Amino acid sequence: MRINCVVVTYNRVALLKENLSALKSQTYPIHQIFIINNHSTDGTEAYLSTFNNDPQMKIYHLDKNIGGSGGFSYGIKQAVLNGCDYVWIMDDDTIPEKDALEQLIKATALDTHIGFVSSKVVWTDGEIHKMNKCGIRQPIQKKTLTDNPSVYGLACNNATFVSTLIKAEAVYKVGLPYKEFFIWHDDIEYTERIVHQGYTAYYIEQSVVKHKTNSNYAPRVYEADPKDLWKFYYQARNTTFLTRLRKPNVFIFYFSILNKYRNYMRRIKRMEDKESQKLLRKEIKRGCIDGLKFRPQIEYISPNALRM
Repeated sequence: MRINCVVVTYNRVALLKENLSALKSQTYPIHQIFIINNHSTDGTEAYLSTFNNDPQMKIYHLDKNIGGSGGFSYGIKQAVLNGCDYVWIMDDDTIPEKDALEQLIKATALDTHIGFVSSKVVWTDGEIHKMNKCGIRQPIQKKTLTDNPSVYGLACNNATFVSTLIKAEAVYKVGLPYKEFFIWHDDIEYTERIVHQGYTAYYIEQSVVKHKTNSNYAPRVYEADPKDLWKFYYQARNTTFLTRLRKPNVFIFYFSILNKYRNYMRRIKRMEDKESQKLLRKEIKRGCIDGLKFRPQIEYISPNALRM
């Protein structure tokens, strides 16, 4: 089975080095590693130049930062068109255990119509990372490999892009992630899109990766680091767009957005810093309004464009 890997990186060269070391140490061999350098300014380009003669490495230096969403959309496209059965995707601060990919590969035998399988994501202390919890179906549906009970997965509806293995066939069918999202919710929307097209998906506990963020956090306004407050504009805008897709009734849609805005404001009141409250109110309001007219388009790719 041919696996291509996509890593999106931006100004985290030290973590990128750790990530690539882990990828090159995998017990299951990766065919090609696609590095999408999102216009880093910290020496990432110079570091990546050391791989110029490495045939396993495919490096793309973008002329501007198109966000994680744009980077993953671009990277998945390149990885699939260069020929693979599955594409394994992650951020540069993801450090997989040596057998993380091998465990995901084993799990692809659980079902003949798998769209994706996703790893268990932990923080540096070994606890589950709050940001990267899979949407495990309730009640829990456990699927075990008949001839090898040690291989099992829990059915899920969505996952993040921190160590998810996606079937190339599914990419051709459902298209690419929304590149216009820039950050946040592109992964949840995309994996749910795959499931909604009839593919199955599983959370694989035996496949473990470490997500080395500064802290173990979920993207909640009252827990946000002040330097990350700008990101909530994209959360508000992107979720407003997704609500419109899921609630075609205009009255219900506008009522939902109004209710969402009120919930944001209530959560913001829990913050202690007044300046942060002021900035967040501005970003949330702007995001909700812009989401009303936000119209990203799904890009589809054709198997006829394969470069093998």
